[in-house]
Amino acid sequence: MVVRVVRAHERSFAFSRSEVHHGGMSTFTGSSEPAAPLSVATRWLDRVLLMEVAGEIELINAPRVESAIMEAFDERPAVLILDFSGVTFLSSAGLAVLVRSRNRAGDDIAFRVVVDGPATARPIQLTGLDQEIEVFSTRDQAVAVDAGS
Repeated sequence: MVVRVVRAHERSFAFSRSEVHHGGMSTFTGSSEPAAPLSVATRWLDRVLLMEVAGEIELINAPRVESAIMEAFDERPAVLILDFSGVTFLSSAGLAVLVRSRNRAGDDIAFRVVVDGPATARPIQLTGLDQEIEVFSTRDQAVAVDAGS
């Protein structure tokens, strides 16, 4: 199974079961387990970088999501919004990615997460991450904070 991660500026990554391709470089993930369905797409809204994630964020896919998020931070947006509306499963590995992402954002980059439904909202609430991360129920709400709405 190959999962394609598409970035707004026409750069994409293809993930297979046992390796991660970054440009022309491959990195072995050490797993022979098939990856669950996953897609990540990014687009700019002025100085806001919106990352739409869909599928399952579990032990195999979490490093792939984290890699995409860390690369997004390297682009130095004023705000990074992770839209998890399309996420159907969020494991503890995915929650750990959120914690590391929040830490990476620091005080320089506003970090927000959009969750819609129990598959994402419940684990975030049960772990108390909603007290550490700005969580919104819609993408429009997360974007509107900067528009003064």
